[in-house]
Amino acid sequence: MGELHALKGSRTASAAELKELESEIREDLKFTDLFELMDKSTYSHLDTPEYLYKIRYQEWGLTGASFVIKFGYRIVGTKLSLEVFLYDIPGRNKVFSTRYEYAVNKYYQLVHAMSDDVLKEITGETGLFKSRILMVCRDTNRRNANKEIYLVNPDGRELTQITRDNTLTVGPAWGPGGKSVSYTQYKLRRVKNKLGRIERRTIPVLMHHFLKTGRRVVLSERNGMNSGAAWAPNGNQLALTLSYTGRPEIYLLNASGKGEPDPLSRAMKLRRISGIGFQPTYVSTLFDVEPSWAPKGDQLVFSSARTGHPMIYVMDIASKEARQLTFAGQYNSSPSWSPKGDKILFAAQHHANGNFDVYVIDPDGNNLARLTAGGKVGMRKINYENPVWASTGRHFAYAGNEDNKVYQIYVRTLDGSVVKKISPPNKECTMPAWGPPED
Repeated sequence: MGELHALKGSRTASAAELKELESEIREDLKFTDLFELMDKSTYSHLDTPEYLYKIRYQEWGLTGASFVIKFGYRIVGTKLSLEVFLYDIPGRNKVFSTRYEYAVNKYYQLVHAMSDDVLKEITGETGLFKSRILMVCRDTNRRNANKEIYLVNPDGRELTQITRDNTLTVGPAWGPGGKSVSYTQYKLRRVKNKLGRIERRTIPVLMHHFLKTGRRVVLSERNGMNSGAAWAPNGNQLALTLSYTGRPEIYLLNASGKGEPDPLSRAMKLRRISGIGFQPTYVSTLFDVEPSWAPKGDQLVFSSARTGHPMIYVMDIASKEARQLTFAGQYNSSPSWSPKGDKILFAAQHHANGNFDVYVIDPDGNNLARLTAGGKVGMRKINYENPVWASTGRHFAYAGNEDNKVYQIYVRTLDGSVVKKISPPNKECTMPAWGPPED
């Protein structure tokens, strides 16, 4: 990473401004999980103002650099401009040169735009730094505070409260194109009891919330659970968990919420673990929850207690055939299918009364690996739960309670080289959902 060189016509940036800008650039480049930044002493003789618009490939190659990124800044009034040049040293090629301009006090947005461009040019991945994360939070400074849905950037900035309904609101999920969100909210409704009588009761209702207008519609308010919504990649339908027939089961529902849900759990054919054919289906053992779509929309991964302990399963939508993916541990939950299709995250409790950690596995059941290492501090369990992928397939968010005994939201690289807490210190937050950039 090169120095920040002042361009002609710029006022001289203060030491604090340069430090903030350079720190933001370094953090973003490290979070791309593509680079190891070199010590400046190895290339300072090559990174001088007179060589801002030139590159000496051979001499840079001798330093061991694979990529070189150069910067020239200009501050005029309240505007910050940054000229950026990215070079592939072994390939002797200029990857791109671009100029960005933002308000000085929004310098981090400029850096995020630049970092997204770097990521796209090198990997083809888009939208990491301009993406958004939903989460469920409660105010720890208020007794009996309700849980509401919040929106935050992956750097922890620009926290926005989405719901203000003073009730329990959970299970946020991104709707089609990132223009809407769904969530389960507990509302007072007139429902029939077991005797067929109408009574007022608080039940979980699945809501669809359009972000720009604030308009909200009910997707499902059937008796029992209306939760765990996961929108299909094409946006035409969603998978969710309903229990109006008695037990939690996975259904497909039209994007409008209208019409009868299509039951998947009861139509499912579970392959035998060994041999050929399918296991018998016993309605009494159904417990299918937390669906997550494969990126092509042809499969679902979910958690089920069909074998006694909750495990992770994969189902083909067309054939309704399913297979068990995980076999170890006490409780496996909240699976999340990578946008690249090559990995599945999930949380697992290894043994009874143990803590939860985040694991990753291939969709074919190979390469199981633990990504977090919780445990106990005294009598308190350190848990890591609710993992969800970013669009890159190399970053994910999760909830952990290692800090101050309350759950916070963290983002990290798959290899764990960068971990950052993004939820505010005065709130307990869980259930992250990583979504696309705002249109």
